[in-house]
This record gives sequence, structure tokens and C-alpha cells, in this order.
Amino acid sequence: MPIIGIDDTDSSREMCTTYLTIEILRQTSLDLIGFPKLVRLNPNIPLKTRGNAAISMRLGRGYGGKKPIGLVGGNEIYSYDKGEDENLDIDIPSIIEKYSPKDEKTNPALIISNENLNENLYYSAVREFVDYRKVKELIPEKRYWTKNGEIGLVGASSAISWPERVTTFELISYLPREKWGGEHYVDDASARYIEENYPTTFDSYDFINNYNAIRPTTKTPVLFGIRGTNYEHLLKSIKDVKSEKFESFIIYNTNQGSDDHIVLRKVNEIQLYNSSKIDVIVQENPVNMRGGIVRVKVGDSTGTIDAVAMEPTKNFRNIIRQLRIGDHLEIYGGTTKQGIINIEKINIKSLSKEIILEPPVCENCNVKMESMGRNGYYRCRKCGRKAEPIRREIPRRLKEGYYEVPVIARRHLARPLKLGVII
Repeated sequence: MPIIGIDDTDSSREMCTTYLTIEILRQTSLDLIGFPKLVRLNPNIPLKTRGNAAISMRLGRGYGGKKPIGLVGGNEIYSYDKGEDENLDIDIPSIIEKYSPKDEKTNPALIISNENLNENLYYSAVREFVDYRKVKELIPEKRYWTKNGEIGLVGASSAISWPERVTTFELISYLPREKWGGEHYVDDASARYIEENYPTTFDSYDFINNYNAIRPTTKTPVLFGIRGTNYEHLLKSIKDVKSEKFESFIIYNTNQGSDDHIVLRKVNEIQLYNSSKIDVIVQENPVNMRGGIVRVKVGDSTGTIDAVAMEPTKNFRNIIRQLRIGDHLEIYGGTTKQGIINIEKINIKSLSKEIILEPPVCENCNVKMESMGRNGYYRCRKCGRKAEPIRREIPRRLKEGYYEVPVIARRHLARPLKLGVII
């Protein structure tokens, strides 16, 4: 049965690669075998599009068990457990050309394969910088199509090769064609209700920053998207969303919330465009930088690196500001500039003692002594008695455990703590 992989059919200004799923299902007479796949790629790559997503789907003549997973133009869409081989009955390149932005920086790519590709293609695309020329050599029978360039082959191949070891779902609804672009009504209260009443969903609403995370903020065919670990609950949740009318929706199997981009590394192993988990000790106390950035120098036996909490992480920066020299923590994050790791979440394993030095009181005169300078001793200005400073431990407000950036700053691949820690 043919497996279709598509990438890079959006731009920084418009469209959404996932919408191609709707048009393909609208025009084909074939059935979906399994769920369509939505695969997010390396979030650190400078060539990425807005959502940095690729899609794939398997088409054939479905039989056996089936389940409803979407609606396209009034027709219910089913996912079949099994399928028989059937030739494609639609011209997919023409669909891609019609719905891709007319932008030279957009490099649409299509791969058609009869089998899943090597999973290493996926892990490379989600963790590294991949040369599309090497990907071309691994596509069976050279069954691919591109336009404007071939960079999109990286994402298209990764969507077909994704092994689906850690998965979640996303229900995405789409506007009618005539309503694409601009802002659209998706009730904030609906997003709050889903976050509070559907425990298998995640990242629907940011209560601290009053941010509706199911509604896109850019020009796109998408009206809203709801993420979760149970597709049946997503089907129920759509009934609780007050919004403009959508024309279609589909549920994707996704790698969102998987932490698949994270690799355990030593500090000296971190390279540009990596995402890493590092076990480190705080080397210098945090400092506030220009642009709302908070920086803390950390290190292990192999070297040091600057860990930063950027302005979009909002209140999370207050956690980083409380770190102190000697704190032992694990940092999860990505590198877009050499020598810097952008923090996604941390695990504080142990806290150092924070000690302040206070002037002692003279036993003879009952007055506070004065500092003698760099030698660290104090002296009574009345009788000349000398003494060492009093060392007092300040209770730490920070506690051991995991902390993560808020929903408003969460990357698609980053695993929310409510889903549990894998790496």
C-alpha cells in the first residue's frame, strides 16, 4: 500500500502543511489505513517553517475494524485497521502545487513509498542538521517529487520513517477556504474548560499567562487544535469548543510531547542545532541580560556552557533566577547559538547551602564589629577585639524536582511534565 510523505508546503506567512491531508482525503476514493501522521522536526534548525511539521498517510482499500477520526466536507473519515493494496487515484503533486504558498523559499516535497523507511531518517531529522542530498540516496526507486528545491525531502522522509515509539494525538479543525487568514473566534473559556475537564489532553490553556493555546496566532487554514493522549477523548472535546464553524477536522498520530529531540550528552558533546539533556553543576549565580533573558553558567567535568531562559518563557525565569552556585541539576534544551543551551525544563537534583556572612557582636562591648577588609576578620571599634564573621544559612525557597516552561513557550516536541518523564 502506498505511503505518502509530504513536507514544506507552508511558509512563514501562510498555509499549514497538515491541510494537505484534508484535500487528499477529499479527492481520493481510497481509505486511510491507520491514523495520518503529523511529525515535528528539529526545532533548532534555521531552515524550519513555522510549525516545522511534516505529514504522512497510508492509503488503500480498508477492511476489518474501523473508527471515526475526522470529517471532510460533511463526509465522515474512518481509520481502518487493515487494508489491501491499491494504486493511487489522485494527482498529489497538483494538489500540493495548488495549496502551497507561491514563495521561492518554500520547497514542497512528496515521497511515495510502499514501506516504512529506515527509522534513522526520522531520528536524524528530529535531532540533527540533515543533508537532503544524502536523503535522496535512501528513497526507494527515487519515487519523489519536489518543487523550488529538495530540502523538503528531509521532512517527507522523516514522516514516513517515524517508528511511533512515543506518540500523542492532535485533533485539528480547518476553516472553509474563503475564511483563511486573519484572526478567528475560538472561545478562551472553551480552552480553559478542556484543560480542566479532560485530563488526557495537554497544553490547551496557560492559566498563568492567560493564553489560549488551541487557537493559532498566524495566518493559516487551522481554526483550532487540541492535543491529547486519547483520541476518543479528543472526539468528545470538540463538542465543547465554542468557535466559528469549521469545514473539516482530522485526528493525527503525532510525535508531539515525545522529547524525541532530546539526547543525553556531556557538555563538550553539545553541537549547534542539538537538543540535549545535560547533568551539570551551577558555576556562577544567574544574571539578568538585555531583552529579558536570564543566564546561568553551568558545567560538568568536560566543560561549561551558558544556560538561558528567554523572555517568552515568562515566569519560568523566576525559577532560574533562584539557582545558586553548587546546585546540581539536569537541563533539557536546544542549541541555536554555539555555547548556549535554551532551557525547556530542568530537574533540580540537589540544592547547595546559601550562606551569608554577618558581623559578629563584641563580647566585651556588646556592639557590632566592623569589617577589617579583605582578610575576612572583624574588629570592635571600641576595644579592638578581633573575630571571624558569623556564617548564617538562608533557607532556600526553591525546592528539588522538575520545572518546565509555561504552555505559552512550550515547543511541540517538548514533553509536558503531566505526561511523565521519559528521558
